[in-house]
Amino acid sequence: MAKRIDMRAILEGYFSGLSFNNIASTWHVSKHSVKDVVLLANLKDYTFIVKKANFKYPTICANSIYYLPERSLPKELILNLDTCNFIGHATDIAIFGVTGSGKSYLSCALGKAACMKGKRTLFYRMQDLFLDYDCIETSLQRKKFLKKLANYDLLIIDEWLGDSLNEKQLSFIYELVEKRTEVHSTIFCGQFAPKEWYARLGSSSKTESILNRIFSGLCKVDCGDFNMREYLSSKKMII
Repeated sequence: MAKRIDMRAILEGYFSGLSFNNIASTWHVSKHSVKDVVLLANLKDYTFIVKKANFKYPTICANSIYYLPERSLPKELILNLDTCNFIGHATDIAIFGVTGSGKSYLSCALGKAACMKGKRTLFYRMQDLFLDYDCIETSLQRKKFLKKLANYDLLIIDEWLGDSLNEKQLSFIYELVEKRTEVHSTIFCGQFAPKEWYARLGSSSKTESILNRIFSGLCKVDCGDFNMREYLSSKKMII
């Protein structure tokens, strides 16, 4: 009769820092069995995290990015960001470029890398974020929603500042940025370069406070003006 493996005990040992050999000898199982249990647990955890992240492109990764000469993408910077060390430093990232330049694709690739590291990640279109916030009826529920967003290891806001903000939306962004700054990383993904954000947000004390927090140590990734959507469409037509 096969020996029943205590998966919970093995995982507790693994996450407490014990080596595979120590776990195997303690619970009298093979080292390979320990590795299989840990791999299965990590795979399930990764799949769950990716599903909950709600990515626009859930199947891509940094290895699938096209570094074409026409794009002038900062490959070394992107590969560095793919390690997710920026999350440990609570560094914010601005990904910008023209329509079709691959901004959302890149942000999802970095988000997937974060999921691989076990980081709680969430992808949100800015307008969907405001719509969900507007549907909340009570101030207590709004506080809970804001707290939930503030606690993600990585929050990706796509179509950042694509539309003008009203006062309520500006106040919401102010509270969100204030709670996340120097605590967790946020990726701001949109058509407009950081130098244009002030004009998009409008002149106010809240705008000053928001941008002062974001611009402190902000990492910028310019996706340029090459239309990857058209490029990939033409490739499909050839095939």
